Amino acid sequence: MFMNLKRAKLLAYCIAVCFLFIHILMLLIFMLCEVPPLVKFNIFSICFYITILFVVHKEWFPLFTISVYLEVVAHMSFAILLTGWETGFQVTLIGMNVLAFYAEYTGRSLKLKYLKVMPLCIIGMLMYLGTYIYLYFYSPFYSLAKDVVFALNILWGIIVFVISSLVLQLLVIITNSSEEELAYELSHDKLTGLPNRYYLSEQLDSIKDDKSYFWLCISDIDDFKKINDTYGHNCGDYVLKTIGDLLAAKEILCCRWGGEEFLFVGRLEQNYPDPRMFLEGIRKEIQNYSFEYDGIKFQVTMTFGLSTFSNGDNIDNVLRDADDKLYFGKHSGKNQLVTKAVISPK
Repeated sequence: MFMNLKRAKLLAYCIAVCFLFIHILMLLIFMLCEVPPLVKFNIFSICFYITILFVVHKEWFPLFTISVYLEVVAHMSFAILLTGWETGFQVTLIGMNVLAFYAEYTGRSLKLKYLKVMPLCIIGMLMYLGTYIYLYFYSPFYSLAKDVVFALNILWGIIVFVISSLVLQLLVIITNSSEEELAYELSHDKLTGLPNRYYLSEQLDSIKDDKSYFWLCISDIDDFKKINDTYGHNCGDYVLKTIGDLLAAKEILCCRWGGEEFLFVGRLEQNYPDPRMFLEGIRKEIQNYSFEYDGIKFQVTMTFGLSTFSNGDNIDNVLRDADDKLYFGKHSGKNQLVTKAVISPK
């Protein structure tokens, strides 16, 4: 999961500190412009954000989101009424709405209750419209110099642009990360970490138009039911996971086909390993591997059925041929690689 408690806390700290410095800057500006009500409000806001740092420390994120949003709306509304619409304080609401919905996403990710920002956004919209309507009929209480108005609009433009861009970039990263994670979960087996049947089906579809020759092998853990019955299903999972790790280290496409079955697909070319030697190597490696679970050591073997094909062959027939060879091997001694064609015993 992209968002966690540590990241949320760090982000909240950054927001609180940034807003604290913004209000220190506003305090200096309104002291120079001689607007006493906003000087007092910004002193309050500075004290407020110092307190908010404690709120973040206690991880009271719903309180953090609600109180910060309302403070910004109150400051925006008060500043507009006193200095006029031209000073640009209203654009801060755009950035705050973006931050508010990101905060709701964070709250949902962390399973926090009572963090719904839409009511806050409605309050912000009403204050936005209310101040505009008021100033349509009445003049502001203070008139700031043109240079100050110009500087304030530049400042709010930069702040809102930076906030919106960073949050939206974060959402793009989160969305992309979530899609990649979902795609991986859909295409890989959770226990072994190997690609699953769905992934392999896509790969087989993609090589239909390839003119090369390929090989396909279905393998099966011998007496896997006996392992589960003797040592328990947790031990069975350990065996599957261990074999999955061994197979994942090989430079060949291998997937968990289902249950205790694994399926390999490779290309019959000079640069690729000879399938018989490659599969024999895997068979011997697993046979010689020392499995140990809860202090009990035991051996595991596997049987393999190998088939070759090209793009013109029906893949279902290829799978059936490999499965028939596997079935033959399971009923004629196990722990072997069957490559020769057999008459289907089914």
